[in-house]
Amino acid sequence: MRNRPTAWLAVACATLCLTLSLPTAAVAETAPPPIRTGDLLVPNHSFEADLDGWTPTDGRGGAASCPDGLTITGDGASDGSKALALGSRGCANLGARSDAVPVTAGSALQARAHATGTDTAAIGLVWLDAAGAVIDTEYATHPRGTEIVTVDGTAPAGAAGVAVELGVRRSGTYDEVLITAPATSVGPQITKPATYLAMGAGEDETGRKVTYSVATGSTGSPAKLVISDILRTEVIKTVDLPGATGSWTVKQNPVSKIVYIGTYGSAALWSWTPGAAQAVRIGTPPIDHFGFVYGISFGTDGTVYGGGWGEPTNGYAGAAIWKYDPEDGFAVVGPNPLTTDANYTRWTAYDQVTDAVFTGTGTKPHLYGCPVDAGATGCSDLTSLLSPAQLALPWLYGGSAGDGYVTVWGGDSNSRGNDYLTVIKVGRDAAGKITGEVVTEIKGVIYNGATRPVDGKIYFNKAGEPNLPLHSYDLATGEEAVLDAPVNIFSRAWELIDLGDPAWPGLSIVGWNSGGILTAYNLQTGNFQRGQVPNNPPMPIASNSLALGADGRLWTAGYLTGGLGAYTPLRDDRQRTYLFGGQAEQMITYRGRTYQGTYPNGRIDSFTPAEIEAGTAPRQECTIGDHQNRPYGLTGHGDRIYYGSQADYGHDQGGFGYLDLETGTCTTLAGVIGHQSISALAASGSKVFGGGSIFYAYDGEPIDSQAKLLIFDETTGEARTVPWPIAGTRSVDAALTDETGVVWFYANGWLAALDPGTEKLIFSQEIFPDWKPGVRIPGNYARLVRHPNGTIYGIAGGRLFGFDPKRTLRAGSATATLKVLRPSGAGTHLVVDDYGDLYSVAGPRLLRTVVPR
Repeated sequence: MRNRPTAWLAVACATLCLTLSLPTAAVAETAPPPIRTGDLLVPNHSFEADLDGWTPTDGRGGAASCPDGLTITGDGASDGSKALALGSRGCANLGARSDAVPVTAGSALQARAHATGTDTAAIGLVWLDAAGAVIDTEYATHPRGTEIVTVDGTAPAGAAGVAVELGVRRSGTYDEVLITAPATSVGPQITKPATYLAMGAGEDETGRKVTYSVATGSTGSPAKLVISDILRTEVIKTVDLPGATGSWTVKQNPVSKIVYIGTYGSAALWSWTPGAAQAVRIGTPPIDHFGFVYGISFGTDGTVYGGGWGEPTNGYAGAAIWKYDPEDGFAVVGPNPLTTDANYTRWTAYDQVTDAVFTGTGTKPHLYGCPVDAGATGCSDLTSLLSPAQLALPWLYGGSAGDGYVTVWGGDSNSRGNDYLTVIKVGRDAAGKITGEVVTEIKGVIYNGATRPVDGKIYFNKAGEPNLPLHSYDLATGEEAVLDAPVNIFSRAWELIDLGDPAWPGLSIVGWNSGGILTAYNLQTGNFQRGQVPNNPPMPIASNSLALGADGRLWTAGYLTGGLGAYTPLRDDRQRTYLFGGQAEQMITYRGRTYQGTYPNGRIDSFTPAEIEAGTAPRQECTIGDHQNRPYGLTGHGDRIYYGSQADYGHDQGGFGYLDLETGTCTTLAGVIGHQSISALAASGSKVFGGGSIFYAYDGEPIDSQAKLLIFDETTGEARTVPWPIAGTRSVDAALTDETGVVWFYANGWLAALDPGTEKLIFSQEIFPDWKPGVRIPGNYARLVRHPNGTIYGIAGGRLFGFDPKRTLRAGSATATLKVLRPSGAGTHLVVDDYGDLYSVAGPRLLRTVVPR
């Protein structure tokens, strides 16, 4: 038996030492603990089932001298409405032991419980063998008034289970009995019916007419090819795509009937033969630093064409087209790159009349036509055919082709009326070059543009119309008509297919949206159907941001497809998913509300846990405006929520501003950070400090080379910038105000402290010379948080660390207190829960780290 009294440190304040640019810190680093998967769940941990699972003891492993001293009370309940009361008149040294949970020998664990009114509180770990016999125990005692009692121990050899024992000397109340490992992975946090970014239509191995779509996955939960019966409106098969996160493009080859999928997460072209048990990963086009596959189309001979994207700061040269043939493999179509000032080719479309493949680019629009016949003479730049209004916006996002026509859909890509569909009649001149003549431009067409031309018409729908009905446009007469087809979806694509059913003769238009709503409209009969596919597979999705809610739960927002997750600390059996809310780049809780910086369109949203539980979606506080897109920086100060953001696609100046909590209005100060973004904010006194990043947007190459510091004075309402004083800094990654008002920053491996009065650094030291961000630094690269024990903890590029700010300033160096808790793999974002545990986001899961005592 081992007994450890709890000890507490008292830290005295001292005068700050003003120190600048110290030598590199020597880091105290020990091997991080192994990560356990899932919580250890003590049965009836909060006594809501009265005494089920609990046995009376003397609090030290022996039999209870007065077993009737265990009662259930409503007083002292910290979870639910009941708690365990121990002790009665004339009965001392009473305890209770839980049923056991399974453990593995060598596992380090901590048990904890809420205690109220205890004289001397005891908590113990009781180690059991496979037969249930006690082989060892470990106890800790705590003085009166300790609200959370804990005990730490390591499972001895032969241990197969562990129980928690509670004890008191005279009387007391316990609730919420919990166990945790030093590091635990919990989740996934958000699991929801599949969401889709791609759609195609064709037939399966039996000839049944089906849609092909790809359910978005996450790390550890691969994307799935989903095959659905069109007329029966149901999923009939799913096929995993191991290693891939999702897909923006899936099509069935009309010649070979093989289904091709382009993926991201692991950028590759995949194939699936209908009826096969598995899909085949073909590989990646031969384009350096290729990162996403987009826009599959097919030539008349079955050749696969496609587009893509790559990170320009990694060396991706620019927008390109590739092709694939099973016999000849991959090749590039036309020059690589087509242009150096755009990096996306989100679509390709093949036209059989010109024997050419067409594409448009983003986030600077260009239009190209590339002949693919044996005597091809190179690609033609058709950009000048597009209107100034379309070219003023960043995207040529979608397109189709056939019968000598090309449709180009683009604009801001938000499908709110500011997108255009341009129809172009294309041909070849005597030299074989692609020529084009604009037939029409239609404003307001929504995602993802129009069908391929069929029988002289194209089909699409438009923004702002009730039920979003299909429209037709006659290419010869220019007549546009609204059809009796209230699809009411933004389809991932519009496919034309013969459904092979007498009630659906000839061609039908089939659509499929991101939520798995399937529509079909028959061009001959007007027959129409619309329905939600009922058996969408549930898919864990990546968590994109994290905050501690006012209810003590950990709240996450989903990547790309949104949603919210709520996790009760140490009880993953209570994990909840809520099917609303967007992709929040950052979340904070301030004055009882959780605020979100939401992508796209740069919104500030907010919610309370009670509102979410009642089925109310997060409310939109404002749209930032000023061409902003991703609000990575949030901080609450006074009656304001301050925000910093990255610019929208095609723009090069990030934003800064605030939401006034009294008036509910947002004020964005245009251009104050110049060609940078702001992802790190902290406030002290009447000033707000924003760390600049030369990466002004999610795309594009930097204009500046040195980060700035933004200083906003609340008394004057003026913002100004100064160069970040440490040379070679590309981004100021994280900011935090300590309890004395000093503002701390983490920037590219450096730790710095600033006096808000003088606006000068009073400390700086390169603490991680070995840990530098990549070529592009994301807005969620690093975070700093304050812990109740006085330590500041940080996460940077997946490295979890901590330091004592007072001792660092007093010593003029972080070396003595700097500790690395996990050198890599800790994920992004960082919060401290009410127990003092650290949580970070690791793909779809959360990583809990118990702070060492």
